[in-house]
Formats: sequence, structure tokens, C-alpha cells
Amino acid sequence: MLAAAAALFAVAVVLYQSNPRSTDLPVAIQAVGPEPGSNVLSQTDVFVDLAVGYTADIDINGIKIPEAELFRVEGLNQLSYEPGEGKTVPRLRPDQNCVRVFYWLIAQGPEGATPYTWCFDAS
Repeated sequence: MLAAAAALFAVAVVLYQSNPRSTDLPVAIQAVGPEPGSNVLSQTDVFVDLAVGYTADIDINGIKIPEAELFRVEGLNQLSYEPGEGKTVPRLRPDQNCVRVFYWLIAQGPEGATPYTWCFDAS
């Protein structure tokens, strides 16, 4: 019986490590999209939902997204980017895309920003 419980625990650990979920996010980040490890269409919006008191900037595949192309919902501390023609990132590239969010407490300013990166696939 103990051996069966140990085997089930080992399987759960392996599954968890190969399939991280949004519960692995830093305290300041409540949700990100697309979800890490997911497969999405190349025109899918990229977003981050922050805890109260935080703001952020976004890089997609190493390209900084200009403020004018970001959509912010200040009251909800949400930030998103919609790829499109004529924009800095017109579409997500095929295969792996990585987003890096630089987040900080609004009261402290961006000088002490902390990065968080997640990746997903697009087709």
C-alpha cells in the first residue's frame, strides 16, 4: 500500500513539472495569457493580470512593445497586446514564443522592475 502511494506521488510530481500552471506565478502576477506551454493561433492576444499596486511593460520574443500599442485597464491592473498588421509584432511566430514581463510597484517606479518570462507555441 505504501509503495502504491509513493508511486502515485511520483507520477503527480512528474506531471506537475511537465505541465506548470498559473499557480506558479509570482505573487504580483495573477494571470498570464496565453497560458505557459499552450498552443494558440498567431493572432492571439498576449496579456498579464497584475496584483493591485503593480504595473508592467512587455517584451515578445525579445522585442519591446511600445506603450502606444499596449492596451491597459488601469482599474483592473491588466495589460494586453494584440498582434496585427503595422504593429511592432504583427503576428506571433510559428512554434515557440516567449513573453517577458517587467513588473514593479507603481509607488516605487520601474527602476526596480522584476522580470517574469513564460513561453507558449503558436501556429
